[in-house]
Amino acid sequence: MNHLIAKNNSMSRTKKTVLIILLAVLLGCICWLIAYHAGVVASKNQMDSLRSWAFSANNLSAGNSGNTIIPQFQKLRQKNGDAVAWIKIDGTSVNYPVMQTPQDSEYYLHRNFNKQSETRGLPFLDAKSDLKKSKNYLVYGHNMRDGTEFADTIDYLHEDYYHKHPMIHFDTLYGISNYKIISVFRSQVYRKGDNVFKYYKYPDIETESDFNTYVDNVKKMSEYSINESATFGDQLLTLSTCYNYVEDGRLVIVAKRVA
Repeated sequence: MNHLIAKNNSMSRTKKTVLIILLAVLLGCICWLIAYHAGVVASKNQMDSLRSWAFSANNLSAGNSGNTIIPQFQKLRQKNGDAVAWIKIDGTSVNYPVMQTPQDSEYYLHRNFNKQSETRGLPFLDAKSDLKKSKNYLVYGHNMRDGTEFADTIDYLHEDYYHKHPMIHFDTLYGISNYKIISVFRSQVYRKGDNVFKYYKYPDIETESDFNTYVDNVKKMSEYSINESATFGDQLLTLSTCYNYVEDGRLVIVAKRVA
């Protein structure tokens, strides 16, 4: 009898321990969800504030001012000197500052505009994409499940979405501009020795040979036919985001400057 009582007490203690663990896990999940949603709200408020500084063709005259930083960016860089561009796609959630930190290329992978830790980070320009020299601006951004950052770009896999949103506003320190999409394709981060076209190896195109190689390959890889192409002398813009159709998969959008 004593043996049974001891056994029942042991089982009771085990159940209590399991219950306490389950409650602790549940409480932890609730706290995480609260913190996550608080972060989402804070991030949204921050972006809403920054968007009052956005540079779109709707409120600025088109053109490029050469080597002089345009006034709107002078103001933005008072808030954060790492801001070098602003990207916006009408009718989508893509409307963000673009950062660049040559000494630490992925600094904004998980940081917000205030340089605080944040999962969604900010779009950033490849460290090797020189705004004054490169013929290809390579911009990375997260594909977030909450629909922020470059999440909406995944819809470009559908041709009808491209026809609804063929243009990208991409304004830099030196002027505002519009880009028209010429290719949408899937790729991935390959192993170092793989003998394949690696779009992310072309952030600093300067020669005609590299330009033609890049354009030829991105056009061949496009998910659907797009009549627009590019020739040497055009300025290119490449957007890259995660797309897990394979390990280390990527969705890539390439556009050329038209105004």
